[in-house]
Amino acid sequence: MPSPHTTASNPQQHILILGLGELGTSILDALLSHPSHSLTTTTLTVTIRPSTISSPSSTKAAQLAHYTSQNVNFQPLDIEAASTSSITATLVALAATTVIHAGGMTLAPGTQLKLTRAVLAAPTVSLYLPWQYGVDYDVIGREAGGGLFAEQLDVRDALRVQSRVQWLIVSCGVFMSFLLEQFWGVVVRDSDGGRVSKVRALGGWEHVVTATEVGDIGRVVAELVVGDGGEAEALESRCVYIAGESMTYSEFVDSVERCVGVGGGEGNTLMDRELWTTEELKSKSSENKSDKLLKYRVVFSEDRGLAWPVKGTYNERKGMKMMGLEEYIKQKVAGGT
Repeated sequence: MPSPHTTASNPQQHILILGLGELGTSILDALLSHPSHSLTTTTLTVTIRPSTISSPSSTKAAQLAHYTSQNVNFQPLDIEAASTSSITATLVALAATTVIHAGGMTLAPGTQLKLTRAVLAAPTVSLYLPWQYGVDYDVIGREAGGGLFAEQLDVRDALRVQSRVQWLIVSCGVFMSFLLEQFWGVVVRDSDGGRVSKVRALGGWEHVVTATEVGDIGRVVAELVVGDGGEAEALESRCVYIAGESMTYSEFVDSVERCVGVGGGEGNTLMDRELWTTEELKSKSSENKSDKLLKYRVVFSEDRGLAWPVKGTYNERKGMKMMGLEEYIKQKVAGGT
């Protein structure tokens, strides 16, 4: 069955993925392996920085060669440096019908809104998935974290005031790997980066957070874009809620203890627990107003817009099996990968 974003007069869907990082790679792999993907109806192009194409590392060169052998095209584009009109011109020249932004975590302020305006100005584009893979910014609000997510809401406003381009925002909570990163401060490892010695809660032990593994995010995006069973849903612009697992911090630390424990062995439950209250986090943030990480911690301690039940999510309705936290820890952390 053809994608909902192809027509009888234009049966070819040209999917453009912006970025080939962790998420972009997951989306690309999911599209290539999706049963509805066909070279006769779908063209896949990925944009990467010009310097990556001209002077790739050996690892990146091998990656590009791997995907080129699977008929993936690569387009040089620096969306931070490019103007709105030049981005639009690139989309039109490629005849891109679907644009998936998969690399916005570290972009300069204003880039995401610039890109959105460029996409909306491209007459070839009929579907846009912006860089909004995360929490519920509508609920969190424009002022949270001192305006930390204001641009995300600007993007949503720009999409909602028009109707020509359909859009899908994939709300996945946090990437599951993020919860376990040392820099985030929830999971504390020894100085050598080895065993887990402590787990912290942000705001309260009964505060809930939703997390999704990046490969599962990629599979959902592929299903939304080319899935032959989701046509009716994909035709409606909206926020799509997905979840690998929604858990309290108390449940989170229990899972970490069961999987790795202090000694690195399954079942060890001697892990220290520490609560970072919202008041403490706000105090630290006020002392260093330029530190975005501290602002993120404050927002994530306020227990608003960070979680939703797994039941009723897009993946649950579609019967998609998602990776839970303990499965993720055993595969990616305890297994050493």
